[in-house]
Amino acid sequence: MATNKKKRDSTEPTVIAFISYSHEDRKYGAQAKDVLAEVGIQAFLAHEDLHVSDEWRERIIEELKRCNLFIPLLSANFLASKWAPQEVGFIVSRPEVTIAPISLDGTTPFGFISHVQSSKITKGGITRELLVEPLARRIPRKILPGLIRVVSDAGSFRSAEALMAPLVEYFPIFTATEAQAFAEGSVRNGQIWSAALCRTEYLPQFIQHQAKNIDPKTLRALKYQIANDKWYNEED
Repeated sequence: MATNKKKRDSTEPTVIAFISYSHEDRKYGAQAKDVLAEVGIQAFLAHEDLHVSDEWRERIIEELKRCNLFIPLLSANFLASKWAPQEVGFIVSRPEVTIAPISLDGTTPFGFISHVQSSKITKGGITRELLVEPLARRIPRKILPGLIRVVSDAGSFRSAEALMAPLVEYFPIFTATEAQAFAEGSVRNGQIWSAALCRTEYLPQFIQHQAKNIDPKTLRALKYQIANDKWYNEED
C-alpha cells in the first residue's frame, strides 16, 4: 500500500540544534556551535548560517521546525530582543524538543520554559562540560556516541583521563554499538590505555559492565593492553 508519509533521510543527523540568542551575544552563540560540532551535533546559528539572499524569517521557522535540541542563550539582551523570545514561544509548541538554556548573566528561564533548569556560564565561556555533558543525562542515546568519539581522539594521557571521567557513570547503560565503539577507540589510542586512571580504574570498570557486548578479539586486545601497557599482537 502506498503512503505519502515522508521517510527520514538516513543521512540526516540524529541531533539538530537551534541556538537562540541576541545579536549582542553572538560570540557565545559561536562558542556553543563549536562545542556541539566537537561531538558531531549540527547547529543552526542565524548570523553565520543566514545569507543576504535568504528569506531569513522563513529559514528560521524552517530550522525551528527541524531541530530536536533548542539552546536559548539567556541574558538581558535576549529578553530585549524582538525575535529571540518569539523563538522560545515557537519551540514550546513542540514538546518533543529538548530545551537546554544557558544563562549568560544570571537571567533565568521565563514564561513557558520557566520550569527548565538552566546552566550558568563560567569564565571559560560555553564549554563541552557546560553544554554537552549535562545533556547526556537527558538524551544519552543522542549524546553518548559523540562523547565516545571525542575520547577516542584524545591526544594526551591527561586529556584521555579528563574526557573519559564523565562517561564512567554511563558505562552500565552503553548499548552494544556504543560499547564496541568505545572499546575499539580505546584499543587504537595509546594515550587512552596508557593513561594511569584509564588503565587502572576507568577501563576495568568499563569491561566489568560491558564485556558481553564487546567483540572477543577487541576485548582480548583491550585486556592485554591494560595488563601489559603495550601494543597487543595476535601472536602474543
